[in-house]
Formats: sequence, structure tokens, C-alpha cells
Amino acid sequence: MTQAPLRCGPRPADAFRPADALLPAALDLVRPCPARADFIELCFTTPEGPFQWCFSDPARDEEPVEEHGDGPLALAIGPYGVQAHHVRGGGPALGPAIQPGAALPMILAGAEVLIMSRLVTANR
Repeated sequence: MTQAPLRCGPRPADAFRPADALLPAALDLVRPCPARADFIELCFTTPEGPFQWCFSDPARDEEPVEEHGDGPLALAIGPYGVQAHHVRGGGPALGPAIQPGAALPMILAGAEVLIMSRLVTANR
């Protein structure tokens, strides 16, 4: 059996498929993660349904991570699971991945969040 090679690194913007559409999301709830005591769960609502993502609790992190940027953040599927990215040029082009410790404070401070449609539909 032949396996397809794994791809690492950023994906070109023109490689987006319809399932990769970025949906506007509203943060509804922040609560302890049900799977890990040292994480918190963010619960979002999108036009296609709800999405939850667990982040490392920043209160437990030893060193705060600072990263600033203008514009929306996108939660997208990356090579190692869900990753946060800055959105370039109004989308759909994603910038480099942002460390979760940097993305979380930006989201909690009210940054505009977009979520890849495939994440929402896979969460049903």
C-alpha cells in the first residue's frame, strides 16, 4: 500500500477548497476544558453551528507570550491540529501560525475570529 507524502509548512492561498471557507464566529462561553484541568475551553457560534477549542490556561503558563497583529484571527486545520493564524488581506490567505498562548488573549480581548468551515462540520 502506498501512502501519500505528508505536507508540512504553509499552504498556498489558492489551495483552499470550499470546505476551507472561513466562517465568522462569536465567542459565547469560556469555561474549564472538560478533558484537561490545565486548559480552558472557548465555545463559539458560527452560521454553520457551534465549535469548541481548548487552550492552555494562561494563568498556568510560566512565561506569557506576546504577539500582536491587526485584523481577524482564523482557526484552521494545520499539520498538528487546530492552529490560530492572522488573516492576510481580508482572507482567505492565512499568515503564519500564532502560538496558542498569544492567540488566546487576543480572542478574549475581542479580536474578530473566523473558523474554517471544515472544523465546524467535523464537530457535529
